[in-house]
Order: sequence, then C-alpha cells, then structure tokens
Amino acid sequence: MNILQQLTEKMWTNFTENGEKVLYQELSLDEWLEITMSKGRELLLSLIKAFLEEADRQFKDSEIRKHRFGVKAIRETTKSTLYGDLTLKRTYYQNKETKEYFFLLDNLLSWEKYSRMTLAVKAQILENVAGHTYQEAIAMIPHIGIHSKTAVMNIVHHEGRQLPNGPALSERSEIKAVKTLFVEADEDHVAYQDSTNRFMKLVYVHEGYDLTDPRHPLLNPHYFTGNYRGSDNEELWTEVLDYIEGHYQPAQIYLSGDGAKWIKNGADFIPNCKFILDRFHLRKYCKKASVGIAGMDRTLYHWALGGKTDFMQDYFKVRFSDPTVTVSQLQSLKQAERYLTNNAAAIKDNCLPDYHGCSAEGHISHYLSRRLSSRPQGWSLIGAQSVARTRIFKLNGGNIASYLQERQLQAIQQEKAFKLDHRLNVRKNIKNKYYEATQASFSGHQRGHRSLWQRGIQVGW
Repeated sequence: MNILQQLTEKMWTNFTENGEKVLYQELSLDEWLEITMSKGRELLLSLIKAFLEEADRQFKDSEIRKHRFGVKAIRETTKSTLYGDLTLKRTYYQNKETKEYFFLLDNLLSWEKYSRMTLAVKAQILENVAGHTYQEAIAMIPHIGIHSKTAVMNIVHHEGRQLPNGPALSERSEIKAVKTLFVEADEDHVAYQDSTNRFMKLVYVHEGYDLTDPRHPLLNPHYFTGNYRGSDNEELWTEVLDYIEGHYQPAQIYLSGDGAKWIKNGADFIPNCKFILDRFHLRKYCKKASVGIAGMDRTLYHWALGGKTDFMQDYFKVRFSDPTVTVSQLQSLKQAERYLTNNAAAIKDNCLPDYHGCSAEGHISHYLSRRLSSRPQGWSLIGAQSVARTRIFKLNGGNIASYLQERQLQAIQQEKAFKLDHRLNVRKNIKNKYYEATQASFSGHQRGHRSLWQRGIQVGW
C-alpha cells in the first residue's frame, strides 16, 4: 500500500467515525468541520512532504548526482506555512568541482537560508503588522508554529524596509495631460527608543477632490513616506518628481503644507510648482496671534487670506507695544508674526480659483499616527520606516505577497541565468557526456513518460 492510500484511508476512517458521532449527538457539526479541516491540512502537508522527499531521493539515486555531487548528510527542516508546519528530510550535497555545499530541495523551492517560514507567511505577517502590534500580527495566523515577537520584528526590518514608495506595478501608465496637479506634504512626530522624536514624512500626489462624493475623496492619489533627514529630502522629492513625470504632464502644480523648510524645498525642486500654506496651520497661528483677545483670530484669518498685510503689521505693532501683554503672550505673538509674515504670499494663494485646499493633517492622523504615534511606544528607526512603508504600499494598491514573490523570482532568474551559462560551457567541454551516462529509476521511466520535474532533476537544470 503506497503512502497516498495510507493517508487517505486514515483520513476517511477518522472522517466517518466523527460523522457518526455527530449523528449520535456526541459531537457538534461545527466541531466535526473543525476536526475535518484540521485533518485535511495534516493530510495535504503529509502528501507534500512525501512528494518532496521522493523527489530528493530520486535525485540522490541518479547517475548525474553520483558523478558531480557527493552526499554529506541528510538533515531535517521545518518550515512554517499558512496551513501548518511542514517537516521533511532532505539531502545535503557537495559539488565535487567547486566544493560548494547545498540542499538541492531548498534551491528548487527557493527557500531562504536559515528562514523558518515560507514567503506567504512573511507576506501575511507584514499585512497584519500594518495595523496591529507585532504580537497581534503573529497571533492572527492560527496554524503557524512561530510565536515570537522577535521573529516578526526580523521580518518587518528585513522585508518591510524594502517595500517601495513607487507604483505597485512596474509598468508605467500613459502620460496624462492635466491642467492642475496637487501635492500635499506633512510629517508625523514619532517617538524612538533613544528618547528622541523624529519626523516620518508623508507626501501624496493627486488630481484633486471628487466633489460629487459627500466625503470628497482624492482623485487617483499616490503616497510616499519615509524617515528622510537632511540631504535625504532630495531623494524623497526625486521619487515624487519621477512619479509625476512618469504619469502626468501638468500645466501647474500646487504643493501644500505647513511651511516647513523641507516642504518649501520641494516647491523649488519640482518644476512649475507653487507652494501654498494649508489653512489648518493658518488658523493655528492666527489663534496664537490673538492671544489675550477673544475672537480676534477670525479677523486675522480673513486679513491673511485677503492679503491685507498692512492690517496685520499694524495689529502686531499695537500688540507689541501693549504694556499689559505678558512675557509668554509676547513670545506667542512674535512666533505668530514671524510665521504669518514669512508665509504671507503662500497664504494669499489659498484663494486661487483652481486650488482646492489641503487635507494633509487628516492623512497623517489616519495613515501614520494611528499606527506609529497615537499610543505611547518607542520605535527603532528601521521598524518605524518599515511599518510606515507597509501601510503606504498597501494604500497605493500594492499586494505584498505578489511583490515578495516577484522580487524573489527576479533574484532566482538572475542566479539561474548565471548557472545556466556556466552549465552550457561545461556541457560543451565534456560533449554532453552526463546526458549520455545518466540513467534514472523514476516511476514511469520504463514507459517513456517522465514529468518535467523528474527530467529536470535527472539531467540538471
């Protein structure tokens, strides 16, 4: 009796026994379903184990292996999958020419060295980490044999930091001519483990707001985030500009934000770009400027939007000379006067007919602060950036599992191309003697029917 018959008969016996218990009301239907699903997963993992171990055995017994590779050991490994732990034995080989050690099965399955989980598990962990703590992220995968927060952290640090800000798809869309394009920017203040606070920056590009929808969603937004500091800000704006040039041909670009230096630098970096101060910070500093005079902030707000700088200057002169103003109030007035004066032109441009406003503060709160700074916690630099990138990658429509698989496939193809070229040279030099000498004991070989994987293992990919 082969392994398939043994496993299926065992499962069928268990299935019917539990079915009878349901009929005799010794077991509930839900319990029966849960047991059956669990046994089904165990059966499939056992079948996969048997298949892979048989493939490894057939290569071990083949003539090409005996000519080129020596057997050094047979070792057991366990890989956590989304459906349970897969434990199997595979052969450890040494290339007789290069002296290189390798597991053939690991190479064929594209398993990373020293990794205890499959790519799908890593992708699911990253998906979970985007909205949950490390411990919650691992607990949300029910059949995994790994329960360590450290394992989650390692995945976040290694895989999450490599998620791109760019488009989820590598193919660029057609260039779209638009009259006006909008760029909005702000930063979240994230607490780090070294007791410092640093900016996690967020920039997004969009075509305006859908005014037909009560919620006024953005039209075709694309987001960028990262812990850019100092000269790295140029890297951020280069990414933004590359995206704009790859998708749009705008006549005018409006960049909105709070007036921070790194945001204004973006307006200088991007062609045809005008900086406009967002109204949230305008209201904030008008309120600061009205300290001691209730309701004056509304008047200052309208003066600033109307470009009435003379009125603003006269107001501050009167307040600065007022002997009743306290030291703390005077400090607030000076900060507000400096901010409103330096951004006077950017404030007035809020009234341009084709400018639609700025919602950067809300985006920061919803997409970054909710995970990074709304609760007391201390991040590492890599951890904060990786989680932020994961959230934004998903927001841009990216599929984490597909991205990791595509990246792995590209790495494999590059490595395989090198090995194939090397093998072609070897085959030419030895006049294909391994092909002629290779004999196999594969099932179905005598009938002339061999699977592609059998032939691939036999002759060497």
